[in-house]
Amino acid sequence: MNKFFFIIAVSICFVGVSQNKTVSKLNWIESFSGAKSIALKENKPILILFTGSDWCKYCKNLTADFFNSDKFKEIAQTDFVLYKADFPRDKSLVTVNQEKDNLKLKDKFGVNLYPTIYIIDSKGKSIDNIKGYSSVRDTKYHYMFIESALNKNNKESTK
Repeated sequence: MNKFFFIIAVSICFVGVSQNKTVSKLNWIESFSGAKSIALKENKPILILFTGSDWCKYCKNLTADFFNSDKFKEIAQTDFVLYKADFPRDKSLVTVNQEKDNLKLKDKFGVNLYPTIYIIDSKGKSIDNIKGYSSVRDTKYHYMFIESALNKNNKESTK
């Protein structure tokens, strides 16, 4: 009987350790000027997510499948500055300044589909973008996209 409790106790410890391995929450910068400042200081590209966080089904799915994955969180911590250009129906979800920044970015990049992701260099030049998210909910194209954008950014910064 003691062996049984010992095995249960050890199993609980391993489950607890594996659950603590998850990566922390994403650090979405609240202002675009703040994101640019950090990007310049850290020499990182900015990933801009254009989303309708409270109404867009595909945006919600992409967030759940891609942005909330541990794999993306690990990449984001080391390789990106994150900015969310949110266009919610509930206007209380964004500040007046965020709304202004988001509209400027939407116009600058001609975004008309949600979700759209733009990756720009630390000076604001577009590196690459990807639009939409499939009902199949397959994130492999998004991972290929960020890998390609990081490679392009690294080539540009070594020139």
